[in-house]
Amino acid sequence: MTPDDEAIRAAIQRARRLTESEPEPFRSLAFRALLESLLRGGLLTAAPQVEQTPPSEMDLTEFLAAKKLTTHPDRVVAIAYYLYKTQSGAGVTTHDLTEAYSRARVKRPQNFPDVIAACVRRGRLVEGERKDAMKAWVITRTGEGHVEQTL
Repeated sequence: MTPDDEAIRAAIQRARRLTESEPEPFRSLAFRALLESLLRGGLLTAAPQVEQTPPSEMDLTEFLAAKKLTTHPDRVVAIAYYLYKTQSGAGVTTHDLTEAYSRARVKRPQNFPDVIAACVRRGRLVEGERKDAMKAWVITRTGEGHVEQTL
């Protein structure tokens, strides 16, 4: 077996492990997106990192600034990650996103539903239980991995 074959097998196993707990159809979508990323070398060459829970004393604004995010989908996933880690698994609503963007003094996207839909398509967010009578989304393991290892 060549080193490339071993790398491909490792990428497949890692993608399976990271997506196994997700319900269908999100599991398939997340597996495909993660495997493509791994095979392109996005995560394959990166050393596995220890889970990076945001320190409780770190404000959301500081967390977003430290990540140096450039796209709205990345910001939305990072906000969902922060709230999930600091609020015991809480989902994120469009109100939470609007508030986070305002606090971080970053221009909001014109259409949050489009940005959220992009995150769902990539397998980084899934619809969760309603929060304050609003639709909420919860970060997936794929989304957590994206924040911890890629961003």
